[in-house]
Amino acid sequence: MKKLKELWGEFKKFISRGNVVDMAVGVVIGTAFTAIVNAVTKGILMPLVNWAVTSATGGQGLEGLRTVLGTPAYVLDEVTGAQIIDWASTNFIDWGTFINAVIDFLLIALLLFTILKVFVALQNAAKGVNGEEAKAKRKLVRANMKSGMSYAEASAKADETIAAEKKAAEDAKAAEEAAAAAKPTTEQLLAEIRDLLAASKSDKE
Repeated sequence: MKKLKELWGEFKKFISRGNVVDMAVGVVIGTAFTAIVNAVTKGILMPLVNWAVTSATGGQGLEGLRTVLGTPAYVLDEVTGAQIIDWASTNFIDWGTFINAVIDFLLIALLLFTILKVFVALQNAAKGVNGEEAKAKRKLVRANMKSGMSYAEASAKADETIAAEKKAAEDAKAAEEAAAAAKPTTEQLLAEIRDLLAASKSDKE
């Protein structure tokens, strides 16, 4: 019984780990995303491509874009009695399948790019609303409004205060960097000590 409890505790710890949950969410979203891509490709895009190819060539759409290598094998059509190519026994290049795969790839890449752009935009918007700077501005606006300012005046004053604080922080950082750059490095100090020792030795001689 104790062993079962330990195993159950380890199992709960395992499934509650962040990377496992993220992986599960990724698998579910990936499956749904694949279904969407297949629906868009097979239900909308490929019929349009087939229609365009058929209209341009008078053929059979992407399925007819094949290059036979060598001598094709023929079979009799049971309906018409005419000889038709037996594609199962014929060596050929299937350009239609290749074009279909390229279109699938481009569509997936486009959808991924769009989703990532939207996700990043939402993240930036959330940072703008819930970030430290936004919280500090809201606090300043409330304080300014308590002193009798209108919301527009309080917001403008808060922006000025935040801008001044930013500039002061940037100036302080620049001053620190300049001071650090002005400090002699260890190599420079050692070189100066070496030169002083050499000068002292030459004076004694």
